[in-house]
Amino acid sequence: MTFAHPGRLGLLVVVPLLAVAYAAGQVRRRRAAAAFAMAPMLSRVAPRRAGWWRHAVAAAFLAVTTVAVAGAAQPSVAGETTKERATVIVAIDVSDSMAATDVEPDRITAATAAARAFVRDLPNGFEVGLVTAGASPSVLVAPTSDRQLVEAALRRLELSPGTALGEAIFTALAAVPTDEPESGRGAGATTEPSSTIVLLSDGETTTGRPDSEAVEAAVEAGVPVSTIAFGTDDATVVSQGQTVSVPVNRAALRAIAEVTGGQFFAAATTNELRSVYDEIDAHLTVAPARVDVAHWFAGAALLLLVIASVVALVTTSRAAWA
Repeated sequence: MTFAHPGRLGLLVVVPLLAVAYAAGQVRRRRAAAAFAMAPMLSRVAPRRAGWWRHAVAAAFLAVTTVAVAGAAQPSVAGETTKERATVIVAIDVSDSMAATDVEPDRITAATAAARAFVRDLPNGFEVGLVTAGASPSVLVAPTSDRQLVEAALRRLELSPGTALGEAIFTALAAVPTDEPESGRGAGATTEPSSTIVLLSDGETTTGRPDSEAVEAAVEAGVPVSTIAFGTDDATVVSQGQTVSVPVNRAALRAIAEVTGGQFFAAATTNELRSVYDEIDAHLTVAPARVDVAHWFAGAALLLLVIASVVALVTTSRAAWA
């Protein structure tokens, strides 16, 4: 538990002072009674052990003060909040290796179908952009709330030789809006990034700037890159009349995700890929946040006050504050 205004907890010094004042009052009451009562009557006028209810009422009021001060410091606990707005850039590898048929009907068809479902299911407040991760990455669709525009672009993807994951990340970063409101403001705010990149690939960078430079840029921008390694290790494609092995390079994609603060996934089938996108969707929608629990303390203080009042009325026939 943390407090938004910890300085206010200094008011808790009042609690022990009130306890001392109460104890002193009990001593003065007995001395005053002793001055006006005969010794045999003293135990009745000012009993050495006061009724339990009197101490209970005093303790309840001390507890009310303690809880009220803690509530005034605005305590909060770790929790979750649902994002209402965010930007997601989907980057898909369009190199020739995505034509491999180890995933039915082939990698690129399965990948685009799953991506369309992912885009379609994102919350309405999310904007989605589409970037290719081929030899010459480009922004096919700038971040938009028009899901149909993104889905249509996914259906028109064309394969070409070469993979430039580093350049694709740079291209995606350039497409991220720079005028987004800070997500760390307001009640229930979260410092979770409001922009993220989801990169799906089956290989590794063969051209363009290295992944390390792109990862450094993503870290500096505070934009996590979640990666999906899609395909199997035994796939082949025919390129320029020759059969070429195209295994998945999971290590390269894992490194990108780990360093940028994203998530890494590996999928070898269409169903696995759909599950991955579902998990990413859930991760993007729900973010960690500090949950204000001051109302808990206000409720507890009110309950203690009611208890103290009831005890006072039952035992003395007068309100605790009378």
